[in-house]
This record gives sequence, C-alpha cells and structure tokens, in this order.
Amino acid sequence: LSLFTGGSGPASNTRCTSYSFASRKNLFGDYGTNFLPVPGDNDWNECYGYDINSNTDPMRELWRDNFAAESSPFHQFTRDFPEGGGGSDGGTSRPTIHRQDGNPENYFFSHNNVAFFGINRPDGRSYISNKAPVDINEAWVEHRLGLDISSESSSCTFKSIVIIAHSWPKESLYDKVLGEYFDACGGTVLPVLSISGNAQPRSYCMTTKDESNMRVEVTVEAFQSGPLLISVVRDPEGGGDFFHVEDVDPVDSNRRCPTFP
Repeated sequence: LSLFTGGSGPASNTRCTSYSFASRKNLFGDYGTNFLPVPGDNDWNECYGYDINSNTDPMRELWRDNFAAESSPFHQFTRDFPEGGGGSDGGTSRPTIHRQDGNPENYFFSHNNVAFFGINRPDGRSYISNKAPVDINEAWVEHRLGLDISSESSSCTFKSIVIIAHSWPKESLYDKVLGEYFDACGGTVLPVLSISGNAQPRSYCMTTKDESNMRVEVTVEAFQSGPLLISVVRDPEGGGDFFHVEDVDPVDSNRRCPTFP
C-alpha cells in the first residue's frame, strides 16, 4: 500500500490542468501497488481559480475525478492485501475504502483493527480549514469513529489510528474528536500516528507529542525523507500497537532517530 501525502506537482498554478492531473494519475497508476493520495496545496488551493468560499470549483472537481471519485482508478483498492489480517474486519484481503459525501478526497478504511484516515489539509488557507461552517475533516473522523462506537455486532474495535494529511491536522481533531472516542471506549488512549508531507521539520525522525508516547508524528518529503516504509506492529501479548519507520532513501535521513518505549 502506497500512501501519498499530496503536492503532486510544482508550486505553480499553471500546472493545474487536465493534462498534468491525467499524467500524474497514469504515473501513480503504474506503481504496481495500491495507491491512495490526499491533496496538497500545489494541486489544490494554489490552482488557478480556487474559490476559498466554496467547497468546489473546476480544478478541485478535476482532482477528485482523477484521484478520488468513482471515475478514478484510486477510488477503491485494486489489489489484495496480504492474507492473515484477522481482526473485526475479518482480515479481508481488500478492505473497502469509505469516502466522505461531497469530499471524496477524505477517506477511511480499516484493516486488522487499525483505523486509517486520509483528510484534506493542504498548506495555506483553504475552504475546508478556514471558511467551512463546520470542520469537514473533523466531522468525517467523528462520523467514522462514531460508527465503531455504535456498532451492534461489536464496538470500540480499533487498536490504533493512522492519520494521513499534507499538513498537520488541527489540535482539536486530537483533543476533541479522538478524545471523545477514547472516553466512549472506556478511557483507553490508543496509539495515534500522524503522517504529513509538508512540515519541513528540523528533523525527519518520528517525534512524540506526549509523555506517554501514544501520539507520534512523522514527515514524508521526497526532498529530504521519502519514501518511508511504515509498519503498524501489534504486540502478541496484548501490549498494544507500535509504529516502525524504515527510511529507504539513499540519504537515509532518519538513520539517527530515537526509539520510543
């Protein structure tokens, strides 16, 4: 599974064309693996004609048609996952990707009791972050987690959460939305990994955001650190999920990173 954190072209609004989007769609489609992108500012709010007061415009619909909508080859997974996943999703070999109505670039799927969210968070000012009457990203995450709470067959099934976005989500996503889910599930705080593609940090190591090391972040940027192999590792003795990052680029930008207990 290849997760792409957005920014598929140079920072120039003249590159937001049907040809540039189609060429990148064809390039990504040849990866030979499941490919799942979210938008970044280079191919979203920096495009010519972007309307910050609306949830859509011709360029955003063009991006959605190529990379998220039913017309896109990335709308659903096209290749099976490795067998033996287990968990409440039955270890299905090809999980279903759920997409938000009106914002199909926001996605969710679960595998082996890990919840994966892709959200629309480009760098800079945008409709979804600055003008929408409600935070669309938070509403999406809250909706999908709420279904796990209210499930008739089983509830509170997730063991960890992974969030993918071009820029870091708002703190309220963690404090309010995830916090309410943890409270509803008995107060147990799950491990949360956030993956960004635009932080340009001083260090490209995985960093911790709290003393318990339950919330960690990592930045993936082709210029300094990418691609990364990221694994969710489950303790067979029930100690919880852990995140492992392997830097495979020739520079090995993450070779001197700390290990969190």
